[in-house]
Amino acid sequence: MNLRVNYIGKRLHAQGPGTRYTIWVQGCSIHCPGCMNTDTWDPSGGKDYDVQELADDILSTNWIDGVTITGGEPLDQLEAVGELCSLIFDKVCVFLTTGYKFSESCISVGALRICSIMPVVDILCVGPFEAVKVCTDGWRGSSNQAVMFLTDRGKSQKDFQIISKEVIISADGQVIKTGFHI
Repeated sequence: MNLRVNYIGKRLHAQGPGTRYTIWVQGCSIHCPGCMNTDTWDPSGGKDYDVQELADDILSTNWIDGVTITGGEPLDQLEAVGELCSLIFDKVCVFLTTGYKFSESCISVGALRICSIMPVVDILCVGPFEAVKVCTDGWRGSSNQAVMFLTDRGKSQKDFQIISKEVIISADGQVIKTGFHI
C-alpha cells in the first residue's frame, strides 16, 4: 500500500512535542482559507511511498520523540495513514492533525474517519484552521482546534516545550519554514 507524501522532515522541533519525524501528506479536500500548506492540496502532487518502507524508516530514525502526520489532510488517505499508524503505534508516539471536526457521536464523515484512526494515535489535533483565530498556545494553528492527548504516552509529552517555528535549509539550499504558528 502507498501513501502520497508532499514532504518528510526527519528531526523537526516545531511539529509537536520534542523531536519529530514529520510527514506532510499530499492531497486535501478541506482547503482551509489562509492555509500555509496549499502546495499539499493537489492529490496528484507529491510522491508515493510504500507504507511498510516508510514505517521501517521511521523506526530506524534515531533521536526522535515521535511522529507527526499532517498535511494536506491525512484522513483523505485514511486507509494508508491508518496502516502506517498501526505499524508504528506501539513503538513511537503518533501525533496526527486533521482539519475535520470531531463529534462525540461520530456521525459525520469526518468524525467517522477520526473515530476509526483514534485507536492508533497518541495525540490528535482536530478542526479546520481558521486564520482569524491564529494562536500560539500549543500544537495547533488556531484556537478553534482541539489537541487531545489520547494515551498515557501522549499525555507524557503534554508538557514538552513548545517551539512555534523552525527554519530548515536543505543540502540543496532550499529554505523550509515550519511550525504551527509561522
